[in-house]
Amino acid sequence: MRKTRNKSFTIYQKITIYSFAFYCFAVLYLTFFPFQIQTGMYANQTPWLSRINFDPVLDLSALPNLLMLAPLSVYYYLLKKNSTFFRAVLIGFSISFGIEFVQFLTNYFLGGWRGADIADIVVNTMGAALGYLLVKIVFTNETSSFFQKFKLYS
Repeated sequence: MRKTRNKSFTIYQKITIYSFAFYCFAVLYLTFFPFQIQTGMYANQTPWLSRINFDPVLDLSALPNLLMLAPLSVYYYLLKKNSTFFRAVLIGFSISFGIEFVQFLTNYFLGGWRGADIADIVVNTMGAALGYLLVKIVFTNETSSFFQKFKLYS
């Protein structure tokens, strides 16, 4: 059996934990639901490679994807003591790739309406990088003592 520390969290740390859980559920909801299954004669019969959008064109519609994973880097910084920019970008890329891969699989096997988009991976990763840079600016500022209360480590 693993021993755990009896540590009580402050109200600020609880806000961090609960808001992170809410954020995770929100990302899952926004990326996978509503979930539609189209099988039989109504299923999408296009080849699998054409179900991936390789068009790297970015426009204003990419803004939600830019903003979607920026909070992930903020939470990474608040939850992990030795956070780095490289790891934040790697986590953002991995989560984005996973989302797009699952969307591709559901589209291919279940005929779902969510397709895989390479541009989403790029923009989500950029959002994770942007979020980490912003949180580093806020937390290195001299007036950041209020924000320090939200960290899960000291």
